[in-house]
Amino acid sequence: MATIGKEIGRKLSVKELGFDKGSILALVIANQTENHFLARFVGVVTGLKPYKIKEGERAGEMAFGLLGQFEGSNSDGESKDGSTLYLPGYVNDGIVAIFQADETVSAVQIAYDVYAKFDADAATSYVFTVNDLLNTGSQSVAEVKESIKALPMPGKTPALEAPNKRK
Repeated sequence: MATIGKEIGRKLSVKELGFDKGSILALVIANQTENHFLARFVGVVTGLKPYKIKEGERAGEMAFGLLGQFEGSNSDGESKDGSTLYLPGYVNDGIVAIFQADETVSAVQIAYDVYAKFDADAATSYVFTVNDLLNTGSQSVAEVKESIKALPMPGKTPALEAPNKRK
């Protein structure tokens, strides 16, 4: 009997595409100057899944997985689907902010390339860098700057003269 429909994957992250902490560390140690491509994630976020962070700098904080329909691919051509996506914290936070700022938002399209780069100051010795392929969000910094460019920058506040104590 033929299977009807496509199997829905459960969760998706760089780990599900073959990159755990040890393999990422090995990549960045081997070449400490390169930005190492890990995965591309595309899809549509339709909701948020709260969870408590278990380890790292943000241990104990509430965070959110992204709910929706997603596909992740690595440079080996491996591709997986998922209904819950976990991206690096600062990227997730940006998407969560979109949902929390406007209750009329029902979906956000996303497309991200996720990289790892050596960072001697990071607890893990690497940091994630992410390229937003769709410029996700309602306005970019450039758009905001363009909308206020007619406003002059405030000048320096002149220093007040010191009071003369001799009278």
